[in-house]
Amino acid sequence: MNLTSRSRYAIKIMLDLAKHTEEPLVRRQDIVKRQGVPAKYLDQILVRLRKAGLVDSIRGRTGGYRVGRKLDSITLWDIFHAVEDGIYPVACVDEHEACRYTASCVASGPWQLIFDTLRSQLEGMTLIDLANRYAVQEKMCPMAGIRECKQGREPVRV
Repeated sequence: MNLTSRSRYAIKIMLDLAKHTEEPLVRRQDIVKRQGVPAKYLDQILVRLRKAGLVDSIRGRTGGYRVGRKLDSITLWDIFHAVEDGIYPVACVDEHEACRYTASCVASGPWQLIFDTLRSQLEGMTLIDLANRYAVQEKMCPMAGIRECKQGREPVRV
């Protein structure tokens, strides 16, 4: 399974939209500014998310984007599946591709188990789960005296 920058950015985009659900629409340039997603790349990812029904878009001067479904019905699997061309670790577990060695291959069973476990985990985590974790982190950092609270970086104490 090769998760690309598309997946990483798609998660950031979806979380940004989830965080701003109280707004009627989120402007493209606001997502670019807040999340650091290159504008052209953002457009490509939003097209894929929209085609998958995960994002709604309204065109025009007052247009923008919003989450296309309820937050608790969008899973990480949905997001990855929408933006990645192939999310299968090997051909034998891809339902769209046939492997001529599947019947005799000793590794197809373990690969299927790995893929099923990963898919189950991704299907079990919803956008609301991630948004809630992010919200808790945002609230807890200032209370702990942490000035900057960013994913993947050491917090800076005040």
